[in-house]
Amino acid sequence: MTGQNPTSTLDQPTTGTETHPLAEAGQQATESAGHLAGRAADLGLQQADRGREMAADGIDTVARTVRRVSTDMQTDQPQIANVALSAADQAEKVAQYLRQTDARQIISNVEDVARRQPLIFVGGAFLLGVVASRLIKAGNPDPARRGQFERSGYDTGYRGSESFRGTGSGITNENEVS
Repeated sequence: MTGQNPTSTLDQPTTGTETHPLAEAGQQATESAGHLAGRAADLGLQQADRGREMAADGIDTVARTVRRVSTDMQTDQPQIANVALSAADQAEKVAQYLRQTDARQIISNVEDVARRQPLIFVGGAFLLGVVASRLIKAGNPDPARRGQFERSGYDTGYRGSESFRGTGSGITNENEVS
């Protein structure tokens, strides 16, 4: 042995045309991940466009219904009919905007509003979250809360495996013998 440490290929400098196999694999992985992310974003935007079209159709249907009802109300309650017509007009404008604007443009518009008016944007996002949570809660009543009402003496009409009825002194199981 000559006393020199053998050097590995990792310690040797590479020339301009030569790349390390791990670096090349990392670059390929990065490119693949970028392509996958781009494809996922495209699929997400396609789904958003479908949802946008469905929302526009739904809003348009509501606007037509409100307009029809307001026409019927014109003779009895003209002030309410005028408010309803204004609401129908605004709903039709929203539906038209949704039909004419693709998902990328809507996202860009939302980002612009968020940059120009951050407080309004955050407040709107908060209100939207509150409304969404209320709709979700209204659509799926919590079984634990139903039991809570029954134990407190309120009759919800729900009868699970055991029915409870409230009494002045506490909770009584109807299956118990007094």
